[in-house]
Amino acid sequence: MEKLKHLETILTSDRIDVFLRLAPVAYLVGMASFHIQQAHIWDAKHGLLLMGDYICYWLAAVTVLAGGPFDVYDNDAFRLVAENFVAEYGYLPFMYPPTYLLAMVPFGFLPNWLSHILFFSLTLGALALVGRIIWGDWKGALIACAFPGVLGVLIHGQNSFLTAALFGGTLAALGGKRYILAGILIGFLTYKPQIGVLIPFALLAGRYWTTFITAGVTTVVFAALPAFAFGPEIWLAFFEQSKFAATLLDQELVEFWKYLSIYAGLRMLGLPDQVAMVAQLFFAAGCLVWVLRLWRSDAPFELKAAGLVAASLLASPYMLTYEYIILAVPILFLARHAVDGNLLPFDTTLYVLIVLLILLARAIADYTGIPLASGPVLLTMFLTHRYYKQWEHNRANLAGSIRPPVSSPAPGA
Repeated sequence: MEKLKHLETILTSDRIDVFLRLAPVAYLVGMASFHIQQAHIWDAKHGLLLMGDYICYWLAAVTVLAGGPFDVYDNDAFRLVAENFVAEYGYLPFMYPPTYLLAMVPFGFLPNWLSHILFFSLTLGALALVGRIIWGDWKGALIACAFPGVLGVLIHGQNSFLTAALFGGTLAALGGKRYILAGILIGFLTYKPQIGVLIPFALLAGRYWTTFITAGVTTVVFAALPAFAFGPEIWLAFFEQSKFAATLLDQELVEFWKYLSIYAGLRMLGLPDQVAMVAQLFFAAGCLVWVLRLWRSDAPFELKAAGLVAASLLASPYMLTYEYIILAVPILFLARHAVDGNLLPFDTTLYVLIVLLILLARAIADYTGIPLASGPVLLTMFLTHRYYKQWEHNRANLAGSIRPPVSSPAPGA
C-alpha cells in the first residue's frame, strides 16, 4: 500500500505531460520499426507500401473500382486478387458491411502507401478532435494521441481510430445536447455493428428519443447507399459471407490471445465453445443491466458515457485487442470527471495499470496463456463504478444535510 502511495506522488502532472508529448513519437517509431522488420515498407514488385490489415481495405476498394464489388465478398475470388498483389504476405478476407466498402472506395484511387497514410492521418485526426471536444481544450487531443492503444492500431493497420472517433463523437454530441448529430454518428458507427449492441438500450433508458429516431433513420439511409451503388444483392453477398466470419471464433482461425473478450479468455483456460459462449452471454446481460442503471440515473454524463463504451467492448465476443484504442474515450471522460474535484485514492495507480495492461496483456497471453486481455476494460468499468458510488454517496450526504424545518407546536398543544 505504501508503494502505491509512493507511485501516486511520483506521477505528478508535469511528468504525465512529458509522457503525453513523447508517447506519440514513440508510437510512430515503433510502427516504422515493426514494418521495416517485417519487410512491409518496400516491395520489389510494387514499390513503396505499408502492410497490416489495411491492405485488405485498400484491395477491396481497388476491386470495386475494377468492376467487381461482389468479388469482395467471394472469398475465393478475393483471395486471387490479394495473392496477385501480396501473395507472400498472406490473405485477409474483407468482412465488413457494404456501407464500409462504399466508404473505402475513394481510397482505392490512390497508391497503397498514400492511401494508407491518408486513412490513418484522417482517422487519428478525427479521434484527436473528439478528444479535444471531450476534454475542453487541446490537451484532450494529446491524451487521445498518447493513449497506448494507438500503437496497436498503427501496427495492425486497423480502422479502430475511426470507431473510437465515431463512438466518442456520438457521446460528445449527446453530452452537448446535439441530439441529431449524435444520431447521425451512431448510424455511421453501424459499419462495425458489434460495438454498438448496447447503444439503443442506453438511449432508451436515458430517454434520448430524438437521437434514437435519428440513429434509426441514418442507419437505414446509410445501408441503402451501397444497395443503390452496387445493387441490393451486395447485402445478400455480405450476409452469405458472414457465415464464414462466424467460424473465426469457434474454430480458432484467429488465436484466442488476440481477443479481449470474456469468451476468448475462457477458451484459453480450456472451457469448451458452448460453455464459454453461455458465460459470455451472461456477462453481456450483466453489462446491459449495469448500463441501464447508469443511464436511467441522474449520474454525471461523463460516467454514463464511460460506462457505455467500456461495457460495449466486453458485451461482444468478437472484439480484438487492437480495439483498445476505443478505451481512450471512457478514459477521457473519467479523467475529465476526476480532475473536476472527484479524484479518489489510487486513481493514478489504476490509470497506470490500465496503460501497462494495454501494452503487455496481449504478449503475456501469447507467451504464458494467462488471459489478461479483458483486464484494461474491466478496470475501466471498475473506475466508472467507483465514481458512480462516490456520486451516490455525495448525493445521499447532501440530501441528509438538507432537512425540512421542524414545525413549532401549535399554541396550547
